Amino acid sequence: MRSKGYQLNRSIYHMVMKIYRNAGNDSKAEHLLAVMKEDGIEPTIATMHILMTSYGAAGHPHEAENVLNSLKSSSLEVNTLPYSTVFDAYLKNGDYNLGITKLLEMKRDGVEPDHQVWTCFIRAASLCEQTDDAILLLNSLQDCGFDIPIRLLTERTPSLLSEVDNYLQYLGALEDSAALNFVNALEDLLWAFERRATASWIFQLAVKRSIYRDNVFRVAEKDWGADFRKLSPGAALVGLTLWLDHMQDASLQGSPESPKSIVLVTGEGEYNMVSLRKTIRAYLLEMGSPFLPCRTRSGRFVVKAYSLKMWLKDSPFCMDLELKDAPALPKLNSIKLTEGYFMRAGLVSAFKDIHERLGEVWPKKFSRLALLSDESREKVIKADIQGRKEKLERMKKKGVIVARKSKKRPRRAKFIRDHSMQVLSK
Repeated sequence: MRSKGYQLNRSIYHMVMKIYRNAGNDSKAEHLLAVMKEDGIEPTIATMHILMTSYGAAGHPHEAENVLNSLKSSSLEVNTLPYSTVFDAYLKNGDYNLGITKLLEMKRDGVEPDHQVWTCFIRAASLCEQTDDAILLLNSLQDCGFDIPIRLLTERTPSLLSEVDNYLQYLGALEDSAALNFVNALEDLLWAFERRATASWIFQLAVKRSIYRDNVFRVAEKDWGADFRKLSPGAALVGLTLWLDHMQDASLQGSPESPKSIVLVTGEGEYNMVSLRKTIRAYLLEMGSPFLPCRTRSGRFVVKAYSLKMWLKDSPFCMDLELKDAPALPKLNSIKLTEGYFMRAGLVSAFKDIHERLGEVWPKKFSRLALLSDESREKVIKADIQGRKEKLERMKKKGVIVARKSKKRPRRAKFIRDHSMQVLSK
């Protein structure tokens, strides 16, 4: 565009820098900043924030800190946003002590931490493999005067719940996403460290305070559905469990009546390197749920109502859908982030083994395989692969041609319409 003589404004430069950032190409984002300066457009705090997040996404926290230092020596007013970007870069690299050190440096610089800092540290704590590391991060927030997250892991008193409610109301009066990002981070933390009754309470409070939509899931007359877009993976898993519980009650009571098909929407987007679609898919597979990916629209799962009702009534996974707090914190995080999946840590190896060797399998089959010991699963998978080979050999001997299944089923209505037109044309 520049070569053709077009005058580019700051917004266009920001947009292209974000594209480079999302692609993990920090060097191109850095080069574009230099080009922007050549064109006489001075960078703002927002510009430098994009560059810093580019470095952070590429795993280069020191470069992000260098940008922060240059900002501090400039005439620009530095708030918590660029500091949070540096914290995030170090914490994602597992440099927890460095992240805490930078937090203390920020306070020495006279910048008081706010909800952006709290959210950043809570999110990092939710992904710590060791519980001790998560507590270390949350204690650093307590040392800065914010003790709600660490207390949510260790207590559930009326006074604490009242404090959470008051703080969410305070965040709700700020920028649109402040309360949403904070609650999403809390939900991930509480789900990961098995404080799931507390996570359920905060989820419902977020709905009450309009942080989450009141129709995030529905069990109404001929209207059963859920839309978990904008939710973090932990929040979505809480919402999914609550929704299944409501649908189970409706199935047993016979009211409200269900539609013929039920749709669960996750979208295709990612939230902090986590795919909501993948996370929900893994959870549904582990439970042997009859939900299947929609063939015509990505980011959706569909199920026939009668199949769902039978599963909710008969599956051992649905015998007790009540979310509970563990009696004590686990020593290790119950969740692991891998390839975009926010998945139960104990499922990761089985999930990879099944999918790498068998490909996509039906939920019931996956659930049965996942429950087996490693040795038993190995025998079953080998027998399955051998059975497939033998079946293929028999078909080849008989001269049967194995056709690929179409990804999209033909629409009967369209066939009838086309056929009718042919008859009329004759």
